[in-house]
Amino acid sequence: MSDTHPPIRAVLFDFDGTLTLPGALNFPAIKQDLGCPPDQALLEYIDTLHDPERRRASQARLDFFESQAARRSRPNAGAQELLARLKGRNIAVAILTRNSRASVLCALENFNPLNADSFDLIVTRDDPVAPKPSGEGVLLAARTLGVKPAEMLMVGDYIFDCQAGRAAGARTVLLDPHDDPRLAAACCDHRIRLLAELQTLLD
Repeated sequence: MSDTHPPIRAVLFDFDGTLTLPGALNFPAIKQDLGCPPDQALLEYIDTLHDPERRRASQARLDFFESQAARRSRPNAGAQELLARLKGRNIAVAILTRNSRASVLCALENFNPLNADSFDLIVTRDDPVAPKPSGEGVLLAARTLGVKPAEMLMVGDYIFDCQAGRAAGARTVLLDPHDDPRLAAACCDHRIRLLAELQTLLD
């Protein structure tokens, strides 16, 4: 990292597709099942449903899909090693996800020897903050971890992760292993293909 920036004291990770192998959640299929337009985000779509019963049913259906995906989730390449190295350098590690807490905890059961206690903080949609792309979760993490937003890295595989980090004043890293054209417009400080490259950035 550039000497013009303060040292990184915490790394905030997105979960699905970042710490976990991509593909466990089939978003196009979930959207089709819920009647969500392809170009609309799921949580925001559910919030637009005026019928309370339909909204509750849609949320329950999303919870079901997430729980199924959590059981299939496996750590992304290099995730466990990277987390151990960060902890060894006294850099706090946290999760910021649009998923439910239950699904994250379920997926982390596949991270042996790491588990939920390996993280200094886990922020999910069940917490009282607006989900990404809002920066509220990043700011909550900074306050809870006792660091400034500028001392944090927000690492994720989607535009929302970059937008959330930038909105809060954190530095951002986009994990884009395949040069996805859908991510071309993502405004981030760094792009990496592999999680292992994050160690080089920090060095």
